[in-house]
Amino acid sequence: MKKILMVVCCAIGGVLIYSCHKDSKVVPADYYFKANKNGAGWGGQGSASAIPGDSLRLTALKPAGEEQIYINIKFNGLGTYPLTGTQAAFFTTVGMDVLTSHYRLDTTKSSSLTILSYSTKTRIISGTFELHVLKDGNPNEYVPIDFNNGLFRVKLPN
Repeated sequence: MKKILMVVCCAIGGVLIYSCHKDSKVVPADYYFKANKNGAGWGGQGSASAIPGDSLRLTALKPAGEEQIYINIKFNGLGTYPLTGTQAAFFTTVGMDVLTSHYRLDTTKSSSLTILSYSTKTRIISGTFELHVLKDGNPNEYVPIDFNNGLFRVKLPN
């Protein structure tokens, strides 16, 4: 009887130990953008989508405050991508659909995105970014936002 009880206890212990292993699957919360926005911590959920013509749109969404960054690049693997023209923007919304403010790239400062790692197996890219934007609208109003020391991690679309 003691041998059977010992075998049952070992089996239950084995099942408990095996079932408590850390799941190595990546969950959506593992995809992020974070930076210092005008000196204060800022972070959002990261995602990526394909744009026709072999380009890529990286998006950071901060639900609290309804803030969003998008960055468009022609993805060519690891390296630094200077951002110019309309390749990046920052905006805020109400109800996630009504635009309340729009910021465009500040042409007097250098903005860029650097891809430091890319896995063809998992399709996950990560790296750094610096983004400097100005509020669109009234040309007499100068409202800059600087995203410094930015980090990101997103999964590319299939």
